[in-house]
Amino acid sequence: MKEMILSPCNGILVAFYIREDLVQKSCSTFLKIKQEDGTIIECRKTYPGKVASVEVREGEEVVKGMVLAYVEEYAIEI
Repeated sequence: MKEMILSPCNGILVAFYIREDLVQKSCSTFLKIKQEDGTIIECRKTYPGKVASVEVREGEEVVKGMVLAYVEEYAIEI
């Protein structure tokens, strides 16, 4: 199942640490957004998965709720 990674706020994407086909670990930082007031928001992914597609680039302006990437979430067996 694909999950969307959405922008949590408005701002400029200053760092994007994921790329397509990269397998991301749970709780790893995947992006930083600089808001208008200069505050840097650091976002972490809370589940493991493979990046299916990246929809933005560093330096791009983003708005809250904008799709940044799609991730294929891995099922975790207990």
